[in-house]
Amino acid sequence: MKNQVMWPELRPAEMEAFNPNDYTNLLLAEGDSWFAWGYLNLRPSPNVLTAMNFRESTATLSFAYSGDTIGDMARISQSSGFYRELMDRKYGALLLSGGGNDLFDAIRLGHVLRKPEGDPSNPDAYVDLSAVDRLSAYVAANYRRVLSWRDEQRSKNRRTPFILYTYDYPMPRPAKAQVMGVPAIGTWLHAPLLAVAAPPALRFEIIRRVVDRLAEAMLRLDSPADGIHVVDTRGALVPAQADAQGDSNDWANEVHPNESGYGKVAGLLCAALNRLGVD
Repeated sequence: MKNQVMWPELRPAEMEAFNPNDYTNLLLAEGDSWFAWGYLNLRPSPNVLTAMNFRESTATLSFAYSGDTIGDMARISQSSGFYRELMDRKYGALLLSGGGNDLFDAIRLGHVLRKPEGDPSNPDAYVDLSAVDRLSAYVAANYRRVLSWRDEQRSKNRRTPFILYTYDYPMPRPAKAQVMGVPAIGTWLHAPLLAVAAPPALRFEIIRRVVDRLAEAMLRLDSPADGIHVVDTRGALVPAQADAQGDSNDWANEVHPNESGYGKVAGLLCAALNRLGVD
């Protein structure tokens, strides 16, 4: 069965008729564009949540917004709806998608990539690993902040399983995200790589190294005994063609999957949920 995704803040009127007792599985999600409606579109954009399928009837309340960083999500003032639901309603599992915008912002603002130091044919020469490690520590600290809310004394979700994931490897390319069907937002990686004179043949490998470094920090949050499950989704998607300016393989644009790509990530998260008894 298709996951029924509810948007309490975007479509509050729908919540008036929402009855959680109509569903076998009830999930709660916070995150970024991979869990979100999509920039100003009139209909929900494909995302991980809408691609999920379950054997039993399932509804997910999503408080995700495109562009949100994990730093945004870690502020209760920004995530108040998600926080209230954690406190007030019992869920079968909690889903969190974050860190991608923190990474892309850091790359876009010039904090991660550099002109090559050492051998210019080595992808590592273009990456400031100290900056990536500082970013990874910041992302992990904010994840821990959000995770800590679950176990507050008045929370109805103490020990409820939390599912996180690591993203995948985007192909740097001039492919913008669409707003109302028109390419308008981005790109995030292509221009910064041009700025540091990274050769086309190295660009994907440079970004792979950065994504891997952040993923390693994410995976260190994995603690099944504490109900924290980090799903490694790297390599799940077929990378886009480097010269494609639109939809290519499993990617709709430079950093967002298309429907088939989201389906592959959703399959991995559903498998993790199935192992926890949410099927």
